[in-house]
Amino acid sequence: MKLVALRCPECNEALSAEDEHIVVTCERCGTAVRLGDQGLSRVSVSYARPKSGARVVRWRPFWVFHGRVHIRRRDAKGSSSGMAQALGLLDLGHGSGDERLTIWEGPRDLYVPAWELSPQATKGLGGNLIHSQPSLERVPQPTDARLTPATLTPADALKMLDFIVLSIEAQRPDWLENLAFQLEVGEPALWALPFDDAGSVLGIE
Repeated sequence: MKLVALRCPECNEALSAEDEHIVVTCERCGTAVRLGDQGLSRVSVSYARPKSGARVVRWRPFWVFHGRVHIRRRDAKGSSSGMAQALGLLDLGHGSGDERLTIWEGPRDLYVPAWELSPQATKGLGGNLIHSQPSLERVPQPTDARLTPATLTPADALKMLDFIVLSIEAQRPDWLENLAFQLEVGEPALWALPFDDAGSVLGIE
């Protein structure tokens, strides 16, 4: 394993990092730095514009994939189609009896929280953002913004995305028995989303 000096490649300030951290920000200049076995490198982070008048107390990292979820097979029992349609979750196929899952009909932004969270919190937050599809607008990095260290690599985030998609399907108003799907996504972008002191995301309209 290669030993590297944990110093900002931009200003040479010592970086504060734990073993599990993947991306940290320099406390002096705010540069986002990715930590890896091959050394340190700058990483691009897009900061999302908060809602007007919001009081931002922290910025949290998300890996955001853009792509599609292809449902190959979905077996379920006890489907309440009337309730499902009322909730906007399912669209019944014409003549085939198959349920077309409207949330996956086109390309979407697919969100994976990148900092240390419980699996339950990760799937809840990621699933809510995938459902709501917020319109994120990039803004210059705020001068006082310090990003919570990211603890997931893009590869680990892709594995977690599988878990989030499965969780979304399991929450539909039926009894899921079997699910086969395929992710078609590109490389993820690292976004910093603003949170208030109650832990709510502020960048969602």
